[in-house]
Amino acid sequence: MFARFAKSSVIPALIFGMLLTSYAPSVLAQVSAAADKSGGPADPAASVSVQDQRLTITVTDRSFALAARIFRPSGAGPFPLVVINHGTPVSIAEAPRMTLGFANAAQWFAQQGNIVVVALRPGFGNSQGPYMEASAANCANRDYVRDGLRTALVEAAIVESAAALPGVDANRIVVVGHSAGGFGAIALGDALPHGVVGIISFAGGRGGDDHEHICGGVQRLVDATGVFGKANRVPQLWLYAANDHFFAPELAHAMAQAYQAGSGPNIRVIDLPAFGDDGHMTFPNADPAVWAPSVSAFLAQVMKRTSESR
Repeated sequence: MFARFAKSSVIPALIFGMLLTSYAPSVLAQVSAAADKSGGPADPAASVSVQDQRLTITVTDRSFALAARIFRPSGAGPFPLVVINHGTPVSIAEAPRMTLGFANAAQWFAQQGNIVVVALRPGFGNSQGPYMEASAANCANRDYVRDGLRTALVEAAIVESAAALPGVDANRIVVVGHSAGGFGAIALGDALPHGVVGIISFAGGRGGDDHEHICGGVQRLVDATGVFGKANRVPQLWLYAANDHFFAPELAHAMAQAYQAGSGPNIRVIDLPAFGDDGHMTFPNADPAVWAPSVSAFLAQVMKRTSESR
């Protein structure tokens, strides 16, 4: 089943901690939304403010000020919160050079009436702190459960800090992740921060090298994904492009099947069309119209579920 790749539980009690938010803006811009091409229900006349600031998180009793960008829809709120988590470069030496991204995607989510937070985790870009997600084993012996939990630990801290921002409805939070950030997000499903009602993973996974090779073999990654599903408590949406050279569709569906085997809530997998030379970059680089219909439907589903449970 995986011949084409051959070539080339519960999150520890560490995920907790009271978190503080530093709210001193460094950049403020008003962005007028152009005519919506996303296929979602955005208001073309909506105004979204974009603000750079330091977001203070606490992880295992240590505090770090992260580079963050906040997208706010017009109005008083409170608004649902969407937290977008980035991936990890193939060479971790590139991590300090990373910058805040996902501008088009964040703008789209904000146009749907959400406050959106994009932050660089410790060890990335100009965020404070060391890289906290290093694998403890060599390529052949990667522990993907450990890798996912370490990313989830930081993502949980970001969610909890972002939930304290002014105007946020802390009972309606969706966690979005790309690549390693998506893998951390599905691991987060085992021990959710308060208020998280759904998870969206774009091209989620670990150990890929952009040449359809997985460190330690695909089965090791699939098995780890199955571990995370056993305690998941929220609906999830996973999206992969046809030409993703990190995590191809065959592998993506095997991971989803393993996760769903243990998960109570439904995990829906969307096969996106090919994008450019490598569909792995669909979420950060493609027009949101590519994925907006599926994401819009998912947001409506989890927000309705939240309203009905109140």
